[in-house]
Amino acid sequence: MRGFIGTSQSDNISEAIAQATKGLKKADLLILIAPFIKAAKAAEYLAEKYPGTPMIGTTSAYYTAKSTDDSSIMIIALAGVTVSTGVITNTRKKPVTSILEFEDNLCSIEPEATNTVCLEFNTGNEERVLATINSVLRRYDISLAGSSSYGTPLGDKNQIIYNGQLMADTAVYAFVKNNAGNILVGKENIYKRLSEKPHFATLVDRNTKTLFQLDDTPAHEIYTSETGVEKEGIVENMLVNPLGRAAGEDTFITATTSLDMNGVMFNGKAVFENETIYIMEPDDINQVSQDTVNHITDSLNNTSFTLCFDSVNRFRYIAGIGFLDEYLANLSALGTYAGILGVGEQINNQHVNQTLVYVVFE
Repeated sequence: MRGFIGTSQSDNISEAIAQATKGLKKADLLILIAPFIKAAKAAEYLAEKYPGTPMIGTTSAYYTAKSTDDSSIMIIALAGVTVSTGVITNTRKKPVTSILEFEDNLCSIEPEATNTVCLEFNTGNEERVLATINSVLRRYDISLAGSSSYGTPLGDKNQIIYNGQLMADTAVYAFVKNNAGNILVGKENIYKRLSEKPHFATLVDRNTKTLFQLDDTPAHEIYTSETGVEKEGIVENMLVNPLGRAAGEDTFITATTSLDMNGVMFNGKAVFENETIYIMEPDDINQVSQDTVNHITDSLNNTSFTLCFDSVNRFRYIAGIGFLDEYLANLSALGTYAGILGVGEQINNQHVNQTLVYVVFE
């Protein structure tokens, strides 16, 4: 398997596509990452240059071993893989209407659990989409990794990219089978539990991702008592002390994105009634990063390409403590990699915040 990464800072979209694809002759899958204002034209020009080549993508920012960028175009090309792509439509109400085609597309590449992955981008409604498509994926033991679109201007609808077009209220996917080895999917969590004291979600609205109460007490009061952060500072402090949903010994991160005047917490990931919630704090990030790299290199014979679905807010925190350059250097031990920054990440049947989800090709 071979991975190609091309970038361009040009505001002339035709020129940007030419620069970002320099040296790219042919690909089995194209992944386009572009800022919202450039995405439509970039998708159109890329499809014209590589007619018939499957393409997925999203409006977002990106990073490589050399830099991070939220105003430029990145094109990722995969070769030596078997690919089938499609869309999940009407994600807000009835994503199930696309499920038969989803399964047919998966079966068309004769998937195997060790060498096949579902890559996914979506415009929102993540929990609904994941619950729908994982009814298929778990039967075939296929892993999923994905990202929520980012950078949509106020008043516009979130958009993802499919075969040269932008789409709203949609999730786009690519089943990718590595013809030369295995694929490893995993996640990196840089947070640990602030204390071993669990809290229980006693009043929620999962449809609006709203958390009203923990332990039959206003949730913001529980948060303030454990962190010392007043209500006005809770959203910004989510970079340091997000919430964590417990699943056995594992924890899945959720972050509050806004509060109303009563302190009701609106989150990036839905909290369900009776879930066990912990307040989190940063772990030793350098050690966590090195452990991630060691786990990957111990699990695969070699690594040819790594695709990272990462969090804008996680990056804000890592950069804010002055560790970003070292963090990117740690990832370089895996060889060539590309990172896609979003406001939410997906791994298998979980939608999470402030988490790295990685896909490593052998």
